[in-house]
Amino acid sequence: MGSGGIIGHGVLEYRDVIGSLRYANSRTDTKDMKTALYSRCLGANSTVVAMNKYPEEFRHILAMIALQPAAPRGFVEAALDRAGIADGRESFDEALHRRSGYRLDDFRPIEDTRAVTVPTLVAQVHDDFTMPASYVQEIYDNISAEDKKLFWIEGTDLRFQGYNYFGEHPELVLEWFDTHMS
Repeated sequence: MGSGGIIGHGVLEYRDVIGSLRYANSRTDTKDMKTALYSRCLGANSTVVAMNKYPEEFRHILAMIALQPAAPRGFVEAALDRAGIADGRESFDEALHRRSGYRLDDFRPIEDTRAVTVPTLVAQVHDDFTMPASYVQEIYDNISAEDKKLFWIEGTDLRFQGYNYFGEHPELVLEWFDTHMS
């Protein structure tokens, strides 16, 4: 029940990213290794928030893959649209605030991605019925890294298929890390 059972979509969980990096850097068997990040969904959000808050912790990171970063507003709007609830945005935002103290716009990885300066590959199911492609496109466009790539996973509208995609098709991941870690 970390953070009181509240999911902060990266706003709270960035601390886990920093803790992971510090732990790896404290171990004699890992501290001198080349390091890259493979951050998925909420983990991608957490990573970009951490990069924004503590950029010095990422100086040794050579590359990153952000698989299906999540814009919470996109999830909510897609769900309300699918349910045909035209006026639910304000009600959802109020309920979220009562439960967590946060507003939906407090979870905006789009702004934090300006802090991403390492070579970054963003991958996303293009037709994901739970996340409009425009949100991920905006996240990608806002990344400051000069070396970046956006890869759309095609042939499905199921977000879960995106999480499995590189397990079945590892070539792009291997190429990205080989290119940036050698």
